[in-house]
Amino acid sequence: MKILMVNDHRPEEVLGGTERYIIDVTAALEERGHEVHLFAMSDTGPETTPARRIFHVRARNLAALYLKRTFFYPALYRALRSWVREVRPDIIHLHNNYRCSVTVNLALRGQRVVQTVHDYTALYPTAFCAKERSCAGRSPLVALRHGCLNWKVFLAAGWLLYNRRFLDRWIVRRFIAPSRDLAGHLERRGYSDVHHLPNFTSVSVAPEEPLPERPVVLYVGSLIAHKGVDVLVRAFARVAREVDDAALWLVGSGPDESRLRTLVKELDVPGVRFLGHQQHDALGRFYRGARVVVMPSLWLENAPLVAHEAMAYGRPIVASAVGGLPELLGDGHSGCLCARGDAVDFAATLGRLLTNPELAAGQGARGHEHLRALGGVEHHVERLVRMYAETDSPASATPGNGCRG
Repeated sequence: MKILMVNDHRPEEVLGGTERYIIDVTAALEERGHEVHLFAMSDTGPETTPARRIFHVRARNLAALYLKRTFFYPALYRALRSWVREVRPDIIHLHNNYRCSVTVNLALRGQRVVQTVHDYTALYPTAFCAKERSCAGRSPLVALRHGCLNWKVFLAAGWLLYNRRFLDRWIVRRFIAPSRDLAGHLERRGYSDVHHLPNFTSVSVAPEEPLPERPVVLYVGSLIAHKGVDVLVRAFARVAREVDDAALWLVGSGPDESRLRTLVKELDVPGVRFLGHQQHDALGRFYRGARVVVMPSLWLENAPLVAHEAMAYGRPIVASAVGGLPELLGDGHSGCLCARGDAVDFAATLGRLLTNPELAAGQGARGHEHLRALGGVEHHVERLVRMYAETDSPASATPGNGCRG
C-alpha cells in the first residue's frame, strides 16, 4: 500500500508526541513492506527527496503570514496538490493540521483521507485555562472571558474552528482517536466514523526493571505552561522537605525554562536538575534512574507517549486526572491520579510513592502489564492498515456509525 503522511511540521524538527508517532509508525509500516511518503511544513527551508516533500512556510510580514494561515495559502495549496498527483497514494494519513488547516483540507479534497486526532485543540480553541478550571472543552467565549484568549486570537480561532467543523468532515473519511475520551468529544461535536486506536511505543516492553535506590521524580516533555511544570516544582518543594535525597529531573526544553529556573531559586528547592532536550534514544537511562514519572498537565492530554514509555520501563505514573489519562492509567490501577493544578495533592502522592518502594513497584508492574495488553506495534499497525483498506473513497462514503474501538 502507498501511504502519504501529512503533518504541520517536519518530524525531526518538532519532536512532540505527534512527530514521534509519525517517525515510529512510518518505520513500522515500511518494515512490513508498505511505501510511505511525507508532506510537512517547515520554517527553516524546503527539502525534497524521493519520499519527502517539505514546504517552506514564508511571508513578507506577519500580517501576510496571518492571512495565509487563517484563510488561504496559494503556494502551499499548489505544492500539496502537486505532491499528491506525483505520489498517487492509496491513502492519505493526516495528522496535526493547525498551521494552515483550511488550505490543507482543500488541497486534499477528492482523496481517501484518514486523520489521527492527536489532541483536543482540533475541537477547542484552548484545551486548558491558566486562571480557571472550566475553560477546557468549553465555548471559546469562556476562554475569552477568563483572559486565556484575546479578541484577535478568539476571532482567528473561531473562524478556523467554524471552517474545520465542516471541512474536516467533508474531506476526512475516517477519524482515529488514541483515547476513548477524545473519541467521545469528537462524536459529541458531530463527527462520525470515529475509531479508537491506542498509541504504541517503540520502546521494547522488556522484563520489569528494579526501581533505583534514590527517590528520583522524572518529568519528560516541553517546559511550557499547559504542561503544568510549575505545579510540579511547587509540589516537589514540599516533597524535598520530607524525603531525604529526593531529586527532580526535568528532561525537555521550552519557553518557560527561564521562569521555572527562577521559581526553583525563589522556593529554594534542592535536587532539581534541568537536563534539557534529549534525543529519544537517550531517554532510557532517565526512565531507569527514576522511581516515579510525573505528568502534571493542565490541558486535556490525549494518550501521551511518555506514559507508554514509563509503563514500558515499569515505572509508576503520577498524573493529572484530565482527558485520556484516567483510562490510560486504569483510573489509578497502574498509577496515581491527582487533581489538576493541585500542588498539595501532587506532593502528597509523590511523597507516598517515594517513601514506599513496594507500592511504587506494584503500580509500575501493573502499568507494565497494561501496556502489554494494549498489543504493541504489531497490533497497532495491523488495525491501522485494516482501517486504511476499509476507508471509503469520497464518492462512495456513507455516514459512519459512531466510535468503534
